[in-house]
Parts: sequence; C-alpha cells; structure tokens
Amino acid sequence: MAILTYILAAVILLGLCIFVHELGHLLGGRMVGIKARVFSIGYGRGFIKKKIGDTTYQLTLIPFGGYCQFYGEDPSEERKGESYEFLSAPPLRRVVTVIMGPLFNLFFGIILFFLMNMIGYNVETNKIYIPDYFTHGEYVSPAYSAGMRTGDAIVGIGAKKISSFQDIQNSVVFSEGRPAAIRVLREGRNMEFTVTPKRFAEKGYYTLGVMPYGERVLVVRSLENEAAHGAGVRQFDEVRALDGRPVETPAEFTEYIRSRAGRAIIMQVERGGKEMEISVTPRLRETLGIREFEDARFKGEKIELSTDKLDLVKNGIARGTVKINGERVLSVEDLRRRVAKNGGRVVHLETAGGSYTGQISYEKFGFIGVETGIAPEMVPLRFGIGEGFVKSLVDPYDFIVMNIKGIGMLFAGELDVRQNLSGPIRIAKIAGDTAYYRGLSAFIILMAKISIILMVMNLLPIPAVDGSFIIFFTYEAIKGSPINQKVLEKIQFVGIALLIILGVFVIFNDLSFFPFFQKLFQ
Repeated sequence: MAILTYILAAVILLGLCIFVHELGHLLGGRMVGIKARVFSIGYGRGFIKKKIGDTTYQLTLIPFGGYCQFYGEDPSEERKGESYEFLSAPPLRRVVTVIMGPLFNLFFGIILFFLMNMIGYNVETNKIYIPDYFTHGEYVSPAYSAGMRTGDAIVGIGAKKISSFQDIQNSVVFSEGRPAAIRVLREGRNMEFTVTPKRFAEKGYYTLGVMPYGERVLVVRSLENEAAHGAGVRQFDEVRALDGRPVETPAEFTEYIRSRAGRAIIMQVERGGKEMEISVTPRLRETLGIREFEDARFKGEKIELSTDKLDLVKNGIARGTVKINGERVLSVEDLRRRVAKNGGRVVHLETAGGSYTGQISYEKFGFIGVETGIAPEMVPLRFGIGEGFVKSLVDPYDFIVMNIKGIGMLFAGELDVRQNLSGPIRIAKIAGDTAYYRGLSAFIILMAKISIILMVMNLLPIPAVDGSFIIFFTYEAIKGSPINQKVLEKIQFVGIALLIILGVFVIFNDLSFFPFFQKLFQ
C-alpha cells in the first residue's frame, strides 16, 4: 500500500504540474492563432488518439506529464509561411504562446492555494520548541539567547503576521542575518524580542534555532541492519508510548531505550493515521569516547572522538597494547574501572592504532538504531473568501521571492548546492512522504508549491527553456529580425549540454540521499 501511494503521489504531482504547463502553451497558442499539431498527455506513442480540427489529442502508455507540438516549430522543417505556424507567426505572438505555459503553472498554484484556504488544512504550529542541546555548548539558539522559550507562540515577525512554522521559516531563511523584531504570546501575555538569526552551517540559510512545538516523538531515521528497522519501525513513525508509558520528548525516548538493553520493548506508534504496536529488543552497545582531544595535525583545535568498534579495543587489551597513563590495561573491566576512577581528568591512552590525550569515557547502553525528533503539533487554518483570496496571492508571491533569493544564493555560493537542489527523484520522494504521512490537504499544498517552482524555473533565462525563448523572441520583435540561426543553434547546443550535465548531477545528488546508494560509495 505504501509503495503504491508513493508511485501515485509522484505521478499525480509531477504529471499534473507538467500537464498544466503544456495546456498553457496550447491555449496560449490558440489565443494568438498558432495551431498545435499534437497535444499529448504523457510521452511516447499514443494508444488513444482523436483529431479535433488541426490538432491530434493523444493519451500515451506513459501518462506522466505531456507535451504540446506546434506546426512549424522545428527550424529544420519546411514551412508554408502561414501565420498559424509557430516560427512563421510574429514574434510577440510566439512570446504569448511560450509565456502562457509558466503562467498557467502560477494560476494553477494560486487556484490550489485559494481552494485550500476555503476548505481548510493543517499546518505546523507557530509555537516553538527549543531542544536542551540548543541552550548551551557550541551552538546556542539565537531565540533562546534573546529570551524566548519552548512553548512561546510566534505571532509576528516585523510587520508580517505569523500563523504557522512555515511562516517563521519564510521570514527568516533568507534574512541575511538582520535582527528581527519577534512578537510572541506566552501564557496569555504579549511579549517582544529582538533576535539576530544565525546561518545554519550545513545548508547555508539563516535560522532562529527553533523547531515546531510538539508532544510526541517522531522517528526521523530508522537505520538499516539495526533492531528497530528489522522490527518494522520506519521513518516518520510517531511514537506514542513505550511499554504503555507515554513519551513526549526525544530525551525521554532515548533514556528509556538506553536502560533496556536485551529486554523487549513494545513501541506504540502512529503511521499514516493508523496506530500499531511494534516489539523491538535493544541490543547492547558499548562506546569508548575521547573528549578534548587535540590532534597533532590541527594545533589548537580540540575535537571529540567516539567508537563502538570495541572488538578492536578488546583484542588490543588481550595483546597488551592498550595502556592508560603508561599502565597496561588488563581487561575490559579494568578499562571501565580506570575510566571511572579518572572521572573528567585528562589522561593519555595508548593503543595499537595511536596515542590519544583527552577525557576518556566508556558507556554501555541499549540501542535500537533510530534518530528521533519532535513530531510537530498541527493546527487547522481556514479563511473566509476575502482573506482567503488575498492569502492565495500573498503566499505564492512570498514563495516566488524566496525561491528567487535562493537561486541567487546558490549561484553566489552562499547555499550548499547539494543540500538545497532537488531533482525529480527527491521531489517524488517528498510527494510520497507528504501523501502517506501528512494526508491529502498537505499533498495539495505541496502540489501548488511545486507548480509555482516550475513557473520560476521555466522563466529563468537559461538556453533551451521558456525563459530563453521569451528573450529571443522579444529581441526579434524589437530589432525587427531574428537572431542568426547558426548563433541560435550554438546557444541552444550549449544550453542543452549544460542542462544534461545539471540533470545528471541532480539525479546522482537525489540518489545520494538514499541509504542504499550511500552504502555503495562508502
């Protein structure tokens, strides 16, 4: 059932958005008298065909997206010079035909936003959660430093009204680190804080150091070949209870699991709106860690090392090659005793693999192989006709501005390309995740956003996409003559080559996020 949901979600989302785009080209051409030879739903040979007027409409065996082929659009084909032929038509008519594809994606996105504003949908709460590890240490949440606390509801940032966590992200992600006046509601009291966002090193954008508030634990990742995955625990499962005891934070979840090595635990989880029980037995995991370790290669930098490959350490103890402060370690129990005795003091550890000076720790605990986070609290949003219509224009506008800024930062090297550039494979994965775990309303909102992203990408002045043709035809209308065909062919060749290279990179980049492909290159 899950696999079918993922396939259908990908086909419907990408297929509909591409279909709407090509429909825009078809109707744009009709508006200005340019006729389509073929309008295809899907790619490949059509198995259902119907000719209406001068256009053949077809459905293919691969009903994924589609295309619109106009008479006289291929420069190499013979043309009659008729005005209904694409390249024979005046340039501004061609501009209308081309630009209507991206505009239809925009209209489609606006319509979906408006419908969902009327019907209502759930969004991640505007209440915030600040994890304990964001309150001290190397990284401290900017929001926490400014005085904000877990449970605060952000109701405004600057002049913008905040209704959801998405609104918070949209206001901060590309803020360039400028201080922001943030209005919050705390236990019925209105408060205001000035917060300076910090750049998130891994992805390159700015953040307040907060997460959406929630009282349930979310499985962010289930590691293959570990107990949880083998028992059936999957990504995005929401953990309700362990052995009948409710758990509200990742810390509570981890503490319970760590204390139950070798003992079966009944996990009560919710998946796709359905509750289930999963029995999993944590394995015993032993780790040896070294804090405040200074590598001779990196003077002045102190790092932390940790390993759970203790078989190597145990073999070293048996061979007599493991020493602490020059004294041979006689057994694993002796190792534990020495570590406990030295507490947080700096010691010198010698092994066959090297020598280390730092604070040594030894731990053994239960481990099932999952990474957890907070399952966000969802709140309903619904608007009247007037407010819903305005919001259906404002949200796409904000989304377009955010994407344009993001593209600019990608080209400027300010955003990590690998983390922030998604292709069709990752979009399909996101579509499946959204449909399966978040439901129909979230899936429709995602479709609206993807449709708008297609508009933005197609209007970029990149050779071989709509944006470049709009520039070429506008230039022709102003100058009174087309660009030299040989020059145009060279530009298009370079553009297609770049798109192919980008396509290959995007596909491999998408695949690199899947555990199976990560293992292949380890």
